[in-house]
Amino acid sequence: MEQTHLTSVQANILIHMQSALQFSADISRNQVCICVQGKNPDMVVVMNSVRPSYSTEAMTFSSGEISLMEEFPLAGNVFLTGKKIVGRKELQIGRIVAVTAYPLFDSAGAIFGAVCFISSSLKQQQILTDTGYLALQVPLTDEPYRSLRVQDGMIVLDSVGRIIYANDIASDLCFVLDKETVEKEAVIGRALIHMPLVEKVMETRRPAYGEEAAGELTLSAWCMPILFHGRVARVILIMTDVTAIREKERQILVKDSVIKEIHHRVKNNLNNIAGILRMQARRSQCAETKTVLRKTVSRILGISQIHDILARQSGENVDWDVLLDRLCHLSITNLTAARVTLVRGRDQKKILINAEKAVTLAIAVNELIHNAIEHGFADLEEGCLEAGWSREKDSLHVYIRNNGHLLPDTFSDQRYDLGLQIVRTLVETELGGRFRFSNEDGKVAAHVWCPLASMEVK
Repeated sequence: MEQTHLTSVQANILIHMQSALQFSADISRNQVCICVQGKNPDMVVVMNSVRPSYSTEAMTFSSGEISLMEEFPLAGNVFLTGKKIVGRKELQIGRIVAVTAYPLFDSAGAIFGAVCFISSSLKQQQILTDTGYLALQVPLTDEPYRSLRVQDGMIVLDSVGRIIYANDIASDLCFVLDKETVEKEAVIGRALIHMPLVEKVMETRRPAYGEEAAGELTLSAWCMPILFHGRVARVILIMTDVTAIREKERQILVKDSVIKEIHHRVKNNLNNIAGILRMQARRSQCAETKTVLRKTVSRILGISQIHDILARQSGENVDWDVLLDRLCHLSITNLTAARVTLVRGRDQKKILINAEKAVTLAIAVNELIHNAIEHGFADLEEGCLEAGWSREKDSLHVYIRNNGHLLPDTFSDQRYDLGLQIVRTLVETELGGRFRFSNEDGKVAAHVWCPLASMEVK
């Protein structure tokens, strides 16, 4: 701004225009430069310059660049006449670009700058540069512009909804959507006012998203009105073929439903098995058999709970923190009458693990939670259960601690009971990890370390 005589009003107009500059470059398929006269009237200052987001061409002019007026006569002609100028500019010997320049007016009607559309293709499409210029007049302030990609189809409609421009992709899509359009050339001039999204945008004068379906084809569409003097002057319609994406999403939903149904059926089958064993325990006359069956039923119900939790989650990946939290609360509620305070620990960043590994780890951790509650808090009125996890280098560390009964001095990791043997086998054999179980600072602590590389989903 220091190199110009712009007023505060004119400077604010340029600032306000910046939000639409990239969109203008994308739809016009041109580099767009905002030029103003310098403090020295023989100089032209490039205030802003952008190229299409999908373009890899070098910038013809850069923001802040200053040129002599005689080197950029098209801009000078716009400053003098206040009219649109179409011409060419030679950048260097043998390199010529097409330039279409438009005047910029402030609120008092005074010319203070020029918008220049520059293309290395000498066949500029004036419909596109005109539309890009109009898009700069009333920029969106409270909604983001949609970026234009190479694979997008773009249509420009006039004020009554007739197609005045369609790129090749859009022409192909229109041909599929409208079977009456036998020849692609017939796309130009056809009305799209009957299209619900276009109709909505022309009525509300606000951008909108929507989807259109024609047979097996599904299109994602973004529609934006371009206003001039308070009325819809043109409408931009950007369409993308999302048929393959929607089909993939449908397949994922079906797969997700099947996985949930499998977990649900496994849960029901385990509950049935637990019911049979519970019935057998009641009929048994042997106290030792009753005890063994009761513990077996408890383990089966624990595994059933895991499948119940997984049946309620979506996708193939499991949020480990959510699963651990559910396991703790279900076990505290169902396994003891003691007042158990749960203290949770977790890493700052959540972790997702694949469902197969999650089931194995959950069975092992669930056994440790059951062990802490049944043995640690046996005959106690209250206790504290600590359950948490963290990332440690290349491992997922899960710990379960309780402040109940400590392990006896004669305890040996060589003589684990069945439950701890199951945990060690699952952790070391199935997960390739490490397991430790011991007294620790006045508490009984169980630690599991599993390699993150085989578990975490990134």
